[in-house]
Amino acid sequence: MANTIQWLFIYCVIVASQGPPNNGERTCSVTLGGPVSQTSTAGTMSFCTAFPQERCCLPVHDEYVKSTFYALLDSGYICASATNTAIAHLQTMFCLACDPSMSLYLTPPRNTTFFSAPQTLKVCRALADAVSPYYFSDCGLTYAGDRNNLCIPKTAISPNMVFPGCSEGQNICYSTTQGYYSPIWYCSSSPCGPDTPFGLNDIPCSGPTCTPAFQFLNDNRAAKPPFFEPFAVEIIDESTCAPGESSCCMTDSSIVPTS
Repeated sequence: MANTIQWLFIYCVIVASQGPPNNGERTCSVTLGGPVSQTSTAGTMSFCTAFPQERCCLPVHDEYVKSTFYALLDSGYICASATNTAIAHLQTMFCLACDPSMSLYLTPPRNTTFFSAPQTLKVCRALADAVSPYYFSDCGLTYAGDRNNLCIPKTAISPNMVFPGCSEGQNICYSTTQGYYSPIWYCSSSPCGPDTPFGLNDIPCSGPTCTPAFQFLNDNRAAKPPFFEPFAVEIIDESTCAPGESSCCMTDSSIVPTS
C-alpha cells in the first residue's frame, strides 16, 4: 500500500506540473492528466462526496485523502465528536484532488516577488481564514512525520505553537535542523538563507503571507491538500479576481461572508 501511494504521489507531481492545457479546458492531476470528462464517476466515494456529477479522482484517491485527513485530526474521541465548522472547511481543502476545477487553481503566481515557484496553488482568503490553525487549538493536531513514509513517527502538537505566524516585514523561515518539531516554522528579522521555504523567495512577508494560515497551508504535514505537496500555496483576496472569473482561487461555498 505504501509503495502504491508513493507511485500515485510521483505521478501526480509530474502531471500537475504540466498545468492546464492552453485552451483552458479543466484537467485532472491524479487520473492520467486528461480532461475532467474522462474521469470515471462509477466508483462510490466515501469522503470527497461533493462532486457527484463530475470529479477528478477515483475511490482509491478518496481513501488516501480520508486517511490523511483523519490522521491529522487524531486527537481522541471527545474532540472528534465536538462541533467545529473549521473541520468541514478543512475537508473541502483536503478534497482538492477530486475537485473538477482543480487545474484552474494551479497557475503561475500572482505575487512573483514573494513566490519563486513557476506555479502556485491558489486558495481564496476566506477559505484560508476558515481553516486557520487557531480553530484547532482547543484539541490539537497530530503532526505527520512524513505523509509518504509511515515509518517516521507522528507527534501531537499545539497548532498555535507550531504555526505562530509572523509580524509584518519579518521573514518566514522553515528549518530542518532546529526545534522540537523539526522541521519548524520560525520568524526572523534577517534573511532565512538555507531555511527559505520551498517555492518562496527570501524576502519579508506582507499581508496574508505573514499569517498562521499561510504556514499551515504550506506545510506538507499539515493542511496542504494531499497530492499537492510540491506546490506552494498562495492566498488570494477574492476581490482581486477579474470580473467574471469564477474560479480565481479555491474556496468553500458554505462559508458565510463576514461583510
